[in-house]
Amino acid sequence: MNKLLLEVNDLGVVYRGRGRRKDKVALDGVSVAIGAGETLGLVGESGSGKSTLGGCVLGLVRPEHGSITFDGRDITRLAARDRRTLSTQIQAVFQDPYSSFNPHRTIEQTVSETLTNLPRMSRQDRRTRVVAMLERVGLDGSALERFPAQFSGGQRQRIAIARALLPEPRLVVCDESVSALDLSVQAQVLNLLLELQADSGVTYLFITHDLSVVRHMSTRVAVLEHGHLVEEGGAREVTDHPTHPYTRKLIAASPGSDAEVQEARRETRRAMARLEAGGTDADVHALHALEIQAVIEALAEPLSGATGGFARVLNEFTHEPVALDKLVRLRAAILDLAPRTSAAMTSEVVNRRVADARERLCRSLAENDRALHFAAQCREILVAIDSRQRERAVSVVASFDDTRVAEHRATTGRP
Repeated sequence: MNKLLLEVNDLGVVYRGRGRRKDKVALDGVSVAIGAGETLGLVGESGSGKSTLGGCVLGLVRPEHGSITFDGRDITRLAARDRRTLSTQIQAVFQDPYSSFNPHRTIEQTVSETLTNLPRMSRQDRRTRVVAMLERVGLDGSALERFPAQFSGGQRQRIAIARALLPEPRLVVCDESVSALDLSVQAQVLNLLLELQADSGVTYLFITHDLSVVRHMSTRVAVLEHGHLVEEGGAREVTDHPTHPYTRKLIAASPGSDAEVQEARRETRRAMARLEAGGTDADVHALHALEIQAVIEALAEPLSGATGGFARVLNEFTHEPVALDKLVRLRAAILDLAPRTSAAMTSEVVNRRVADARERLCRSLAENDRALHFAAQCREILVAIDSRQRERAVSVVASFDDTRVAEHRATTGRP
């Protein structure tokens, strides 16, 4: 981690109830830190306390206990004057920029208001600086005299980013700053934030419920559940190998834009429900659903190191006879093609039952001299993934030679 810019230590926030309403603990002993020039992704469901933490950093929420240190200075309970001065170094981009804009002020007036606490400059210098920032976020000087209502949601978010970065802050709190945008605009705004960070070295506290966004944006990830910090680590470490059940639940529930990926996930959830209900051969069907999902997920994402691990196990299938343990490891490697289907993402009980089903099926393949044929099918899947041939890869994984599943497919018409 780079030199620490922001440290939050043992932070606690309680919202006091009124009348018969009980007090609500929003944060309880939360400690996180961000290095200069890095991005900390703060993740959790609604009500987890992530926006409360952002509000504390911005001085909008007063904590019950704990401390917030910015560049070595305790800013937990700053006076209003000191907080205004600090606003040149700490800025925010909120979920709905329109609600944070005065609809009766022009874009020039709106964006330039963050320069208020900087040394005085001429009107022309101020305008020049505003135009330069608007151009950096993809707009131009023609926007100056227009009003917020004259822009689309994506454009307004760009204006909000321009306003936040205009005073050249060291930290920007992005609170659900892309969740209200459609996917294409969302990607544009995220890439813009990354470009601006690369240019200026700004640090982000990135608050979101979407783990796919966090993976794209963050250096580190902190996961909050009901005001408690339950997991923290590198972005890929947390999203690929989560250790806490709540993190696994968030990853499993995060949406995607690919219809086939979504359908594969739904089928896996149905298979898991049958597994919990104790249906006939439910563990075999769960294994197949996970394998199909793994291949579809691998085709939907850029190629990762997981395909290399799959290839290494495949290379062991060069001589007969094929040992059962190799066959089991090959079949297990399929699920590692995608983080969502890996052993780290499923409960111990499900892992155990899926592993038992896998061993039974592999033993059957070995006994019927089908091991090399199965390895050839796996090699075909790997080639199809490498060449991005989705239909071919899915067709092969769906046709694995398991008699009971084949019978189920014939009866139900579903994999």
